[in-house]
Amino acid sequence: MKKLLLFAACVALVWLSCKNATQAVAPTSSIAATFDGTGENFSTIDSSGYRNTATYYSAFISAKNGTSATADKIELDIYSPNPIAVGTYNLSKNYNPPFGILIIYKTNGGSNFADDYVVDYTGNHPASITIAALNSTNIQGTFSGTLVAADNSGNTKTITGGRFNIDIK
Repeated sequence: MKKLLLFAACVALVWLSCKNATQAVAPTSSIAATFDGTGENFSTIDSSGYRNTATYYSAFISAKNGTSATADKIELDIYSPNPIAVGTYNLSKNYNPPFGILIIYKTNGGSNFADDYVVDYTGNHPASITIAALNSTNIQGTFSGTLVAADNSGNTKTITGGRFNIDIK
């Protein structure tokens, strides 16, 4: 009987140690980029996901740089007539609504679209979103480009070094 209890204890110890050693740690969602030379991190994820249906495909991320009402916000969207996959999605002069990319940068919690910076659908300012990895639980990649003020003032924001690693909700 003592041998059986000792054997059961050893099996339980091995099972528990193996279980702890193989548990995966989920990645932390984050978006970061440099806007006109100033780095910014967006750690409060509002929404994220991707949809591949028979006729319409999309991937989207929305995040803020804090929880206050005046937090800056970034939105990255890809709309495609083909399944969303690893690759680069570029803004082009031949914008074909509703398909293309969308990048929106809202400063100071902007709720007025006129205060936003958006991709330039005239194609005069390049922008791209690259998906480096995509599965049912996570999307990773990079983004860059020049955004224009939505109020048509001619002001721009240049994004460099944009990167994201997002757990899909």
